[in-house]
Amino acid sequence: MWETDPEVLVTDLGDELILMHAGRSLMYSLNATGRAAWLALPATTQGVGAALSAAFQVPAAQAEQDAHTLLVDLATQGMVRQGLEPEPRELAVGPESK
Repeated sequence: MWETDPEVLVTDLGDELILMHAGRSLMYSLNATGRAAWLALPATTQGVGAALSAAFQVPAAQAEQDAHTLLVDLATQGMVRQGLEPEPRELAVGPESK
């Protein structure tokens, strides 16, 4: 699961985002595609890819690859990080679950 770093300040300009990492004094500009990816967070690479595929009508495999490339680049800059995957919950079914 990818998540934004809490030290990142975001300015939304409509068709792009400006990111500033307060702790590292870094700025980063995201175009419309990067903006859509950022707004999909927190999510897995597949989740971000699905959001890009839906928003820009591109094949899912291409969108997922683009999402992966962007997320790794953002992680290198300290803008995002990989958090823990949520624990899967078991559904209580049947008399033994009471």
